[in-house]
Amino acid sequence: MAVAARSADPWSPDSGTVVTPEAIRASTVVPASTWEETETVREEAGVRQRVIQLLVVVTVVLVASIAAAVDRSPTGLRDPARTLLLGPRESFAAAEGPFLPVFGPTELGLFLGAGVAFVVAGAIAWNTRPHDLTGPLVLIAGLLWFLGGLRRSGEPVAFTVGVVATNLYLPVLLQALVGFPTGRLERPWQRVFVGAAWILATVGIVAEWLFFDPRTAPAASPSTSTNLLLLRDDPALARIVQLVVGFCAFLIVVTLVVVVVARWRSGSPAYRSGFAPLGIAYGLSAVITLAVLSSAVNLPWSPPTWVLNLRYPATALFPLAVAVGLVRYRLARAAVSDAMVEIGTAPLGLGFVDALRRAVHDPSLVLWTYVPERATYVDPDGAVRALPRRSDSRAATVLERAGTPVGALVYDPSLETQPELLAAVRSATALALEHERLHADLQLRLDEVRRSRERIVTAGDVQRRRLERDLHDGAQQRLVAASLLLRRAQRAGDEPTVRRLLADGAAELDVALRELRELARGVYPAVLTERGLAAALRSLAERAPVPVDIDDTLDERPSAPVELAAYLIGAEAVTNAGKHSGASVVRIGLHRAGDMLRMTIRDNGHGGARATAGGGLDGLRDRTAALGGEFVLDSPEGGGTTVDVTLPFRVDAGS
Repeated sequence: MAVAARSADPWSPDSGTVVTPEAIRASTVVPASTWEETETVREEAGVRQRVIQLLVVVTVVLVASIAAAVDRSPTGLRDPARTLLLGPRESFAAAEGPFLPVFGPTELGLFLGAGVAFVVAGAIAWNTRPHDLTGPLVLIAGLLWFLGGLRRSGEPVAFTVGVVATNLYLPVLLQALVGFPTGRLERPWQRVFVGAAWILATVGIVAEWLFFDPRTAPAASPSTSTNLLLLRDDPALARIVQLVVGFCAFLIVVTLVVVVVARWRSGSPAYRSGFAPLGIAYGLSAVITLAVLSSAVNLPWSPPTWVLNLRYPATALFPLAVAVGLVRYRLARAAVSDAMVEIGTAPLGLGFVDALRRAVHDPSLVLWTYVPERATYVDPDGAVRALPRRSDSRAATVLERAGTPVGALVYDPSLETQPELLAAVRSATALALEHERLHADLQLRLDEVRRSRERIVTAGDVQRRRLERDLHDGAQQRLVAASLLLRRAQRAGDEPTVRRLLADGAAELDVALRELRELARGVYPAVLTERGLAAALRSLAERAPVPVDIDDTLDERPSAPVELAAYLIGAEAVTNAGKHSGASVVRIGLHRAGDMLRMTIRDNGHGGARATAGGGLDGLRDRTAALGGEFVLDSPEGGGTTVDVTLPFRVDAGS
């Protein structure tokens, strides 16, 4: 099967797709066909597994280190500067309200649980879809998340590292969102946006602490944290820097909300279905983030502790969304399998296509059929269709059988981000098309068998009438004449008359006997039973109106039904050559090809023979088909006639 080529930004809702023969061949999805390719795939999988295992070990070390590094003294648990995920201004603003945040086991469990969710979801996503960046991005975000936990340490170096790593995970998650669903940044604005987020998460965070000494900041619970980034303590300058950084963070959040809403509105149903879990996760995170940031602008309220703790589950919604996406993918694969049940219970294009649409959440998915006679595709209504161009926001998969197109699936481009699911859909559709073809072939064969039976019955009636006519006009008349002559001989008085009448009667009986033998030989010659096919054809050649040359290379006799069919075909062909073709010679070849008997009959007549309904050649075709053989007639005008018959060498005599 072949898959259409992608556009420059195939993941965006308004992207287009170019489908060309070159692109189809270039993106053909096939298993690795060589040993080297298979080994490369295995090596990549092995390296990926080792990296994931190493990162899991690093995660365990980080979890243990953070749990051990937490300063559990009363002063450390209430230190505002050590509040996780918040800047200095938001941290101390929350500490000034009536709900003083105190770090405890619940918050530590939420923080570590969110980080573990990142790592687990990222590892599973990377292992499941190794060609996407979403899995590695989520893994990296989880590790950076854990580094931010060092901020709870009372040791200056660990505290400072935790401060710098506070928001490093955010740009990674932003890339996964704006690069949905592969995590790759295809457009310039995406790279600019994520780059700005990185600057804010690094330079911005460091700048907030350059002029801020938490030990001198007023708070209900004084801070004892040592800021190694401090250049000089300048509260006024620190306030300006923190407000600017906070405003920039606010702009990024708002921009992100706009991007999510715009993508949702412009996206197709299939795109929305895949984007929904991430969109919801980021939407809730944005709301919680704005609520926390509002505490830094001196609003007349301070968020209670449980609101601050919501930033952990809100952030953990992202790996949960990734997990939901994987579950939806697995369910979609199962739904594609269920769609196979539709094959045979509904015509292709009705229940089957509807089942595929439900499986991939793309109501726009359609199946077109390729018409070789017109070299084009048609939809279920019979309208001619062209495969999507670059200007179209559609993608296509061309389905082939033996290198020849048989159909095309046209769908939303977002499905191409799930190659395994698309491969399952492609395989199911190919099987459905093959089922439909086999069903049509079977129906055609059944119709042909029905017509063949009608022709056989008609031919049998014709043959019975011919036998009746031949018996009535030939042997019967001879026997009646012989009977009359014998009766006259009984009444004759003189011996010469009796002798003459008896001689005439005997002559009539001889002629009748000869005609009966000729008639019986045409039905089933005795020589065929006694000596085989070649001998029967030679006997036929002795009586033929044209010379017949027989080339027999058979080393054993075929089954009796096969011998009879071959003899009758040869007899009909020789009769036609003598009556209609004007041939001067007929050549019959008998050869064995494996388990098949091949008989070739050629004459040098004027050709032009055609198998007409109810004709002799049509009857021979039916006889050949009844034995599961193949009958080929080649009779060009002026080029002689060739009948090529292939029959099974052995068949059940009762068949």
